[in-house]
Amino acid sequence: MKQSGYDMLYLSACAINKIKPDPDYIAHIDLERLFRMCRYHSLTAIVCTALESAEIYDKKFMEEKAKAIRKIMLLDAEREKICRFLEQNKIWYMPLKGVILKEMYPEIGMRQMSDNDILFDRSYRKQVQEYMKKRGYTAKIEDELHHDEYVRPPIYNFEMHTDLFNEKHNPKYFRYYSDVKKILIRSMEKNYEYHFKDEDFYIYMIVHEYKHYSNKGTGLRSLLDCFVYVNKKGESLNYNYIAEKLEKLGIAEFEQKSRKLCMKVFTDPECRSFSPEEREMLEFYLFSGTYGTMKNCLSNRIKKFYAATGSKSKFRYVWKRIFPPLEFYKSAMPFFYRHKILLPIGWSFRMVRGILFRRKRIKDEIQLVDELNDR
Repeated sequence: MKQSGYDMLYLSACAINKIKPDPDYIAHIDLERLFRMCRYHSLTAIVCTALESAEIYDKKFMEEKAKAIRKIMLLDAEREKICRFLEQNKIWYMPLKGVILKEMYPEIGMRQMSDNDILFDRSYRKQVQEYMKKRGYTAKIEDELHHDEYVRPPIYNFEMHTDLFNEKHNPKYFRYYSDVKKILIRSMEKNYEYHFKDEDFYIYMIVHEYKHYSNKGTGLRSLLDCFVYVNKKGESLNYNYIAEKLEKLGIAEFEQKSRKLCMKVFTDPECRSFSPEEREMLEFYLFSGTYGTMKNCLSNRIKKFYAATGSKSKFRYVWKRIFPPLEFYKSAMPFFYRHKILLPIGWSFRMVRGILFRRKRIKDEIQLVDELNDR
């Protein structure tokens, strides 16, 4: 698996820099393992581009690339219809992250998309819900969350955001972006479409990346996005402004490390000049995949508890997991949050559910506590 990760990295770097892969390197690649790794990271299309430049035409990779191109074209067309509705109803909105980044890649389809994210005026949440349902979407709506998810199989998936971050899970980020419209710029072509200035787009991209990195983890595509954006914008970015804002958010050091890493990774994909710390960080990305892993999530949760309490007490950690603070119930079990007198039933419910359905996960979490305590 590790070698397949480095093979994926090498070929992604070749594709993004429009370099033909070394035939001697290609000859030793296990295409089946490589394919599984690329799917895990949503990088099959960009790696396919590199393989094709080396005159290797693998059916699985080519099918994935064709699907990626088709999906982007269909999502683009559907997004235009949604944005037209927003314009007609005078609802301000802003397409987010991947929608913008995909245009910076050398070829269509290279930046694969699972969905499209759009931020819009939260005052019109009900109207947007009604519109999307009329278009045949199945809606997943939770008032406590900062976005509504709309799905119409087999292609369409849109996340309509009323905020950029959830107040419960990311209070610092939520506060920073609570009045996001004041830092947005209105589009020249449309009346109600907005966008970030370049520095603010990059800041949001890093904050979003760190949210995943510090929870379940995030894959190589995040580093690739960073490389593509920094390369595209070049020296025009005001890094003093960026550092000042990220310092307030507590992730300035992470940005510096990840930016340095992404520039190294995609200019020296064979990783010949990496420090042990850089290699460890890179392999965290390589083993996390697009959506991270539960092991990363549990490990990061334990580390945060240790940092917050200054204690490595296994008993204190387990006690807090069994009896979490009241705020936990606000999003996880809202019924018991609203009816606090019934909280003892909520505790019992969580314990019974854990014993019946989550025994392996609980066992893994306790083993991780022991592993981290032994380090």
